[in-house]
Amino acid sequence: MPRSPCCPTSPPTTDAFLAAQPWLHHLDHIAFSGKIKAAKPDPAAFQHCVVALRAAPADFLFVDDREENVRAAQAIGMNGHIFTGQDGLATVVDTWLPTR
Repeated sequence: MPRSPCCPTSPPTTDAFLAAQPWLHHLDHIAFSGKIKAAKPDPAAFQHCVVALRAAPADFLFVDDREENVRAAQAIGMNGHIFTGQDGLATVVDTWLPTR
């Protein structure tokens, strides 16, 4: 199963950010809005991840604290969760993962 974060904004220097976050190198794909020229809630930002990972939108669980971003992801067929706390997220992930 692909593991990919889609970042809403690009850090000022993506190379320095990546160097400071070694765990990111374990992911299949990283999409910085400044590099892909699309940002949430633009459907193009979500479509980029779908295409880049050669997956179906339903294969994604998109998590964000902004409802408009989650609704935009859901509009293209992704699963979505509005983040309000770690406990709620853990429940959603535990429920979602077994279906994959």
